[in-house]
Amino acid sequence: MTNLEIGSIVYEMARKDGSIATFVLVSNLGSQVVDSLGDQEQRKRILSETINMDKYICFGLTEANNGSDATSLKTTATKVEGGYLLNGDKRWIGQGTFAEYIVVWARNEADGNRI
Repeated sequence: MTNLEIGSIVYEMARKDGSIATFVLVSNLGSQVVDSLGDQEQRKRILSETINMDKYICFGLTEANNGSDATSLKTTATKVEGGYLLNGDKRWIGQGTFAEYIVVWARNEADGNRI
């Protein structure tokens, strides 16, 4: 679906229940990031599970002192054996209490602190 179509659906849902609209929007945000930035294996595995709602995905961008300003992120990711070590504080991670997958926005120290 296009962003306009997704936005229209979420808008109509929010008119009746804001929490359901938030659930759909956060799921969509997480899935869009995996689709855009994930490798082939991640897209195949994660998207098949989250699109079918067999597993849930959440989205961690907001920080206490920076809000949702991605250009001011302080959280860092350092490559370690088996993945990344995250260092920072995130706030208001929708679905964070039950999601199996989390997309965390952070600065990659090995890549010149790019987001």
